[in-house]
Amino acid sequence: MTPSFAFFATPDAPSPPSLLSELPTVTDSVQLSGYHGYFYYDTQDQEPRLSFSAMLDGASASFHLDFTKGKVAYRRQHGGGRKQHIAKACGLKHNWQPGILDATAGLGRDAAGLRGLGCSLRLIERSPFVASLLEDAIRRAAQSQPELYADHFELYQGQASQLIKQLSTKTQADIIYLDPMFPPRNKSAAVKKEMRLVKLLVGEDQDADQLLPTALEYAKYRVVVKRPSYAPYLNEQKPSMSIESKGNRFDVYIIGSPHQL
Repeated sequence: MTPSFAFFATPDAPSPPSLLSELPTVTDSVQLSGYHGYFYYDTQDQEPRLSFSAMLDGASASFHLDFTKGKVAYRRQHGGGRKQHIAKACGLKHNWQPGILDATAGLGRDAAGLRGLGCSLRLIERSPFVASLLEDAIRRAAQSQPELYADHFELYQGQASQLIKQLSTKTQADIIYLDPMFPPRNKSAAVKKEMRLVKLLVGEDQDADQLLPTALEYAKYRVVVKRPSYAPYLNEQKPSMSIESKGNRFDVYIIGSPHQL
C-alpha cells in the first residue's frame, strides 16, 4: 500500500510549499488519523519551520531539517575541516573549491557540510516530500547564514538519472556525490526513528546501482559514493580507492585531476 500524507493547516500558518500542493489540506486534527503522516508548520525562533509527523509504535514522532543548528553546526565547528574523511574523498586540498553535484541529497547534511568547506553545491532529491523539507531548511539557512546558503547551494527535485544529464549541459560537476539509502545497522532510537520516517516518505531505493554509470559519464574529476562499511560496492564496481570512517566508507572513482590529487 502506498502511504498517504496530508498537510495540516494550523491557524496563521503559511500555505503549503509548492512541492506539497497536491496533498490534501486538513484543518481538523481529528482527520489526520486517516493518513500515514502529515506535514505542518511549527515555530522556531519566531519563524515558520516545516516538519513531518507520523505515528511510530503507537507514539507520535516528527522531524525537520536544519543546517544552522544541531548536527550540521556541530560538525562545521568541531568536525575537523578538510581533514574529514568526506573532504579527503572529494580531494579538498590545495584550496580547491569544487562544484559538487549531490545526486542523492536525502537529508542534505553531507551537502551542508561540504558547503561549509567552501564547495559549491547542487542538490538533487527525487522525493517531493523530502525535497520540501530540504527547500524549507535552505530557505531558513539562507536567512540566518546568507554567506553559506544564499548562493551556491541549489536544490532540484526530480529523478537523478535525468537531472544529472540536464544539469551537466549547463555546468559540468567537478564531483558527483552519491549516498543512496541503505538499511542501517545502527539501532539507536534516534537513528531508527528518523530513518523510519524518511523511509516512510521515500519508499525503497531500488535503482541506486544504475546511478553510478551515469555519474561516471558526467562527472569531470571524480565520483564519490558513501556506503555503510558492510555494504557491497555500488553496481559491484570496484573504486579507485576507498576511505574508511566510523561505520561508513567513501568509495572514490577518479576520472581526472585538476591538480595532483
